[in-house]
Amino acid sequence: MFKQTAVLAVTGVGLLVGCGGMDPRMENEEIISNLIEAGYPANDIRVIDEAVFVSGDAHVTLQASREMIQTPPGSAEHYRSTNLVGAQVTKICINPSAAFSSSPNLSQGLDLAIGNYNALGLRFTFARGPTTGCSATIAAEISTIRPENWAGFPSDGLPYGSINMIPAMNDQPLDINEHIITHELGHTLGLRHTDYYDRSISCVPPYTGVEGDEDVGIIHIPGTPTTAVWDGSVMNACPHIGSTGEFTSADITALNILYGQSATQSCSNVNVAAYRGQTGAQIRCTCSSGGGGSVWGTNLYTDDSNICTAAVHAGVMTTSGGAVVLEVQPAQSTFIGTNRNGVTTSSYGAWGGASASSGRRCRSRRRSARASTSCPTAGRTDRASGATARR
Repeated sequence: MFKQTAVLAVTGVGLLVGCGGMDPRMENEEIISNLIEAGYPANDIRVIDEAVFVSGDAHVTLQASREMIQTPPGSAEHYRSTNLVGAQVTKICINPSAAFSSSPNLSQGLDLAIGNYNALGLRFTFARGPTTGCSATIAAEISTIRPENWAGFPSDGLPYGSINMIPAMNDQPLDINEHIITHELGHTLGLRHTDYYDRSISCVPPYTGVEGDEDVGIIHIPGTPTTAVWDGSVMNACPHIGSTGEFTSADITALNILYGQSATQSCSNVNVAAYRGQTGAQIRCTCSSGGGGSVWGTNLYTDDSNICTAAVHAGVMTTSGGAVVLEVQPAQSTFIGTNRNGVTTSSYGAWGGASASSGRRCRSRRRSARASTSCPTAGRTDRASGATARR
């Protein structure tokens, strides 16, 4: 059983310091404020060496904390960004440091952890680096920044940029190394501790406690248990001497639901701009409704346009929602706004990326009585709208 939530979203960048950066103290104050607003208990937030951590082993950056307090469109719940790895990521390369590679148990444990994930046939693979063809990278480091192993959680559709092991890990049995590296990699993919609500299920003092409440964004993965048990998941907060490092059946179910080959993501979680340079690539996602966000263009839309609203405008989906297939297109010099299917889009000038909605285009009921009643009626007008200020 896994729990995954934006309350634990992070990104693989350091504190913003130096020329043009934010003072670390001011940055941490904002991070802490955002965490509390997101519902995290104040006693679960710690600052270590000018870095903010929650839940014992999760590093939270400024960008991640800001995502936590952004309510997804169309959601009336107190949930935050889902913070999963985006569909543009197909190969995740893990690059161990020289010190990590020269530590036998850590190095072999990494290979075993990579094997655990690759054996599931997910929509992405892990590879030990250095290598080529990577769409995301994770550094495997030996760290003394804090007394526990730690990682972080996805941001901007990318896995967290590092897993960090304490030097003493190399003195532990190989199974424990495999278990903890598999666990920390789970965090980089957006998985939360299964016993977040009571860490005494797997931990002993001083690591017991409560990480957060389900009413503040803990998202249960359908098809998995709702309660944690001893040794019930590799994502329990703490391992024990008998931990094998292997996934349980509930772990496998959760990973396949989130990242299986047939998993379809919500369009609200897709960052089309992340696909720039991949002209012709297709992105599949689903809309719960026709959206309501801003759209620029006609047929070709700017890559920051609302996907679901653009799909209604293009005539491939109704306002009741459905599946959408996007095709990535290159930068355009101009985008023309029009009125179609009850949606008015705006015009805009040059923009660095575009997309087109594809699929069966609905026919107007005025033209065919046999057209599905779920198809949008073609709009009477198709005129260019005035250029609209944006960004």
